[in-house]
Amino acid sequence: MNRYDDFRPDVKRLIEEQGARLAPPDPGARSAGGLGVLGILRSLAHLYWLGAQIRLGLHQRVIQANLRLNWFEEFREYWVGELGNRPIQPHDFYFLAGVYRQRVQEISLEAAQDPPLHGDRAHLEAWRNPAIVYYLFGHTYRLALSPLQVHRFTRFLPRGGRVAEYGCGLAPILTGLARHYRHLNLQLVGGDIPHILFHFARWKFRNDRFVTMVPILPDDDAPLAGTYDAIFCLEVLEHLPRPIPVLRHLHAVLKPGGHLIFDYISSEGTGLDTVTSLRDRIPALEFILEHFDVVRGRVPTDGSHVETTVARKR
Repeated sequence: MNRYDDFRPDVKRLIEEQGARLAPPDPGARSAGGLGVLGILRSLAHLYWLGAQIRLGLHQRVIQANLRLNWFEEFREYWVGELGNRPIQPHDFYFLAGVYRQRVQEISLEAAQDPPLHGDRAHLEAWRNPAIVYYLFGHTYRLALSPLQVHRFTRFLPRGGRVAEYGCGLAPILTGLARHYRHLNLQLVGGDIPHILFHFARWKFRNDRFVTMVPILPDDDAPLAGTYDAIFCLEVLEHLPRPIPVLRHLHAVLKPGGHLIFDYISSEGTGLDTVTSLRDRIPALEFILEHFDVVRGRVPTDGSHVETTVARKR
């Protein structure tokens, strides 16, 4: 196998081997556990320092100039140490991102235009296509540039609460909370189909006992156990084979007054977007309007794009 510009992972095997190695999460652990007063103060100081750099535009500049490479060093540890690929330097990262980006555009579910055929197993196989390796690069760099994506939503997360990221992919929300908001003393749960992004995210949290990663298996519309104070579902609904059952599940596991933070990209059901998500788009949004109060953003039912919206369970 080419371990550089044509890496074709056996994702099923990687997920199984990883699951056998990882220590189980601690259901009682919380993000502030073991920090102590000084640790909490350091966490807050780091958060405000990073936030100031982002607000001033300095953070993006140092990332783009390769003056801050902690994100790349983590990626390289995964790419080389966990996946067994050839060692890379920053210039290799950008080169490989371009190579794999060309291939990801060829992935499509359009052959399964009949909704009954466009189910979970076809969905899983598409997301296990080797070309999906591009998202390791693209999403890693996007997260490096915007490490505090979760910041504008932290007011909806109660201290000591339980938060899930459904369809987490590389888990940008959980990563931000686990690395920059440990003082909130949260329990974190990430769920996604077992593909390469989930494998990377689970590896990232391998030492964080307060983070539970849940593989969502085919035909499982209710994978999240317990109840939650907030659930993030971003860049997900347009990909789902059955968005309405998923929304019913998220509604069921949210506590009364809990928040659903979501979006719903307006698409034509092509590429990795599903025809069923297009077909069920309006009924899915109507379900949200019937069971939630919109507290930030808006939920149009005319087929237009739903920007990131915060809805509170009645």
